[in-house]
Formats: sequence, C-alpha cells, structure tokens
Amino acid sequence: MDIVCATDGNYLPHCVAMLQSLWERNKRSDLRVYLITDNADSKDLGIALTHLHRLLPSISFLQANPEPLQGFPVNGHATVATYFRLLLPVLLPGGLDKVIFIDSDTIITDSLDDLWKTPLNGKALAAVPEHRLSCKDHGYQHGGYFNAGIMKVDLQRWRGSGLLERGRAFASQYPERLRHWDQDVLNHVFADDWVALGDRWNACPHLFGLTPGYSLEFDDLNSDERVAIKSPAIVHFAGPGPVKPWNARCNHPLKQSYLDAKAKTPWAATELLDIPPPRWKQVWQQTVFKAKCMIRHQLVRNP
Repeated sequence: MDIVCATDGNYLPHCVAMLQSLWERNKRSDLRVYLITDNADSKDLGIALTHLHRLLPSISFLQANPEPLQGFPVNGHATVATYFRLLLPVLLPGGLDKVIFIDSDTIITDSLDDLWKTPLNGKALAAVPEHRLSCKDHGYQHGGYFNAGIMKVDLQRWRGSGLLERGRAFASQYPERLRHWDQDVLNHVFADDWVALGDRWNACPHLFGLTPGYSLEFDDLNSDERVAIKSPAIVHFAGPGPVKPWNARCNHPLKQSYLDAKAKTPWAATELLDIPPPRWKQVWQQTVFKAKCMIRHQLVRNP
C-alpha cells in the first residue's frame, strides 16, 4: 500500500499525527509512505524523520520544488504547499502506478484496505464528492465536484494528462474560479475522469453538525453519509480555525482521535492554539480595561 501526503513546516506536526494514526490502523509490512515537504525547519524535520523511521516500515521524504508552481495564485491562509498535489507525477518514483493521497489535517480511524482495492475503472482518480456542491457552483460546466483531500490516484493517467500545463492555463485564465486552489484545478483537468467514493473515506465536518445549514436529519441523509457518520475511516478536519482539532475551541466530536495520535508523537507536549487565559487573568484584564475607560472619560470631561 503506497500513501503520499504533503506538508509545509506549519502542518508538519499534524501530518506526523496523521501518519501515527495511519500506522496504528494499517500495520502492514508493505506500507510505504512518501512525505512531500517544503519550508520546514531543519530541526523539526529531523525530529519527524527520526520518529517516522522508527514507526513505519518505509518512509521517503521528498523535497518539493515550488518553481514549477509559479503562476498559481495563493491568498488567505493558503501557501504554495496547497498545490503540491499537482507535483505527484514528477515527484513520485516512475515505477509507482497508484497511490492514496491523504491530507495532513486528517486522522485515520479504520483500515484502508478496501480503499486500496477500489477499482478505478480506467479513471484518473477516485474521490468523495463535495457535499451539496457541483462544478456549476464553481463557474464551469460539467459533472460532479470532488474533494481532493483524499484521493486514490492512477499516476500513469496523471503523468499523461499535462496536469501542470493545463492547470496553469486554467488558473491564469480563470483566477476567480480558484476558490479551493488546486482542488479546483484538479476538478477542471479531471472533469468526468473520476470515480465517486463513499463519504466514510473523507468524513468532513458537515457530517458532524459543524456546517451551518446542513441537515443531519436521518431522512435527509443518503446511505453513504449515514455510514460515514457511524463508521468513518478517514476523518477530515477541513476548514479554518475551530474546526481543527489542534485549536482549543474545536468541538468536533472526533477531535480526541487526533489528540490521542498527537500524544504519541514528538509534539505531544505542544499546547493547543487559542487556549483562553485563566479566569483570574480575564478578570484582571477586564478590570484594567474598565479603569482605563474611566480615566479616559474623566480626562475628556476635565481637560
């Protein structure tokens, strides 16, 4: 089983936690992991390398070269690393014909054997359709729209697709359509060239009540969604801020799966983000603020 993931320095600890959970659920002697990295601190990378070499039967670190990605726009919280999926055909070994790509902000909660065995039927990839989204929502006309966070990939078809050239042309001509960066590029290039997977292979936050306006009433859910909620295989913490399990405000019902995996990595002691200050400090800050307001008010009244 060949797994590939990509991360920059910011997400490296979370990627290691994901790989920790991958191994715990998939202890196979033929598990081979390819980790694409960029802009990671050399010390942190060394720590990750040491841990993963001890953990996994096979781990290969691949240094990404962002130069081929020039011309692809980035904005908001995204960095050029979000386009690393487009480099799979050139970065991975030429003899490799299929892989499972897994985003770093995920946790593995079951065996991936069935996903690995899923036939592609001559298509370029298999992925989970985005909930309630179609390509028409993103400004271009063709079939469904998939989430690129987890994909089973036919590398031979990707290598013959002209992915980078076609993707760059699309991004240059329609930059306003890249709301999800490389995901939009992949949906453009591989339109109608993919197999739909069940939601349990990419269980996103909307399945757990974290997306406003999304109904979790039993009658409104399809069979794939019901299975994913009851028995997810890959939990994808897709979204900003509090959706991420490393944020103290996260209320995802499966965030403990991430915390359990993190506890077994070299970053076990790293504090969560956005931890609120202790009560005494909050009271002190409020008191100081009120005092400043009173002083300012007095100065205005008595210049």
